[in-house]
This record gives sequence, C-alpha cells and structure tokens, in this order.
Amino acid sequence: MADRVLAQSIVDYGVIQFGENMKNKHDSPSCKFDVRRLLGAPDVMSHIGEKMAYLISRECSASAVMGVSTSGIPWATLAGLYARMPVLYVRKSIEHKVSDTLVEGIRPVDGKVVLIDDLIFAGEVKRGTIEQLQEDGIEVTDVVVVVDRQLQRKNDGPSLQEQFGVNLHSLITMSQVVDYMREADVITEGFLERLREDYRRFERWHMPSFAR
Repeated sequence: MADRVLAQSIVDYGVIQFGENMKNKHDSPSCKFDVRRLLGAPDVMSHIGEKMAYLISRECSASAVMGVSTSGIPWATLAGLYARMPVLYVRKSIEHKVSDTLVEGIRPVDGKVVLIDDLIFAGEVKRGTIEQLQEDGIEVTDVVVVVDRQLQRKNDGPSLQEQFGVNLHSLITMSQVVDYMREADVITEGFLERLREDYRRFERWHMPSFAR
C-alpha cells in the first residue's frame, strides 16, 4: 500500500520536478527528484524516520545503519535515531586532509550494515559503494531508500539485488508516486506520456506499472 503522506509531501514540496534533466546517461530526461527538499519539513522528516525505523527493525538484518555521502547522511541519521541503532557514513572518496578512511563512525562488531540513501536511480552509486565497503570488510545486507525510481536497466548487468544478494527496500516507488498524482489530478497526460517514453527507452528490471 502506498504511503499517501509521503506521496503528497513529494508533490507539495516540489520533490518531483518536470523539465529538462540530462543527468544519469540521459535517462529519464523529463523529470528529476530532489528528495532533499523534504529536509525543510520537520513533520515529514519525522514521518520518514519512523517509517524507516519500522522497516529496518522488521525486515533488515544488520546492527548499524550507514548513510551514502552526501544525500543519504541525514536520512541515515533519522533512521538510526528512530531505530535506536548506531549510525555511520561512507565518503565518496578518501579526503586525506580530513581522514584516511572512507567509513566514518564506529564499525559494528559483526561488520553488517543497512545502506541508506535518498533514492535509487540506475543503481550505479550503490554498486560502487557496496564494492568499496566489501573491500573494507563491511557487508551490506540491505539497501533502504526513500524513493525507488524503478530505473535499473537490464543492459547495465544484473540488478543490485541479484549482483550483491542484498534486499532493496523503499518507502515509496515511482509507480506509487504516479498513481497518487493521477488520483490527485496533479499530472497532465502530456507529462505522463513523457514519463512513459522515458521508461521505455531501456529494458528495466522492474518496469513500473504506468509504463507497461
């Protein structure tokens, strides 16, 4: 069942923005997501923190949470606070003037973490991060994101779940966001058709319902 509070917040706070977006290999050029806009809404942050904590406690098997630098850090902090779990974060690269390690925080004894980020697009950042952590002796058991854009491409190789044996969880998917927008009559047929064209540009591992 879709999280209507989160879906409405994504619309109300302008998280989804239609227009030219040429990032990510020119995939999904008709819109972008700026989940960081939700950081300006304390009530929404509390809602997300509680939802993440509930999900992690029920469905994940690690003893600490780790934020992906930089957008994943505030969401990991929230998740750890509400779940009463230690929080770490992983840098994009080593900054020798600051630290000689990619991972900041007290590592869990069992070396297992839940990786937290704001969204998953094609999964490239998560792949690189998980590989780096594996080399550093840390096992990612689960990946938790606020939004799953459902854009993992088959021509990029196995899905994140299959490649690393991790469990992917999201608080909301693109399908659920679009379903809410159609129900609330806040997306035009023109924008919806552009979204469909975006998703059909590549074969996806999990094609959203609106694009099938």
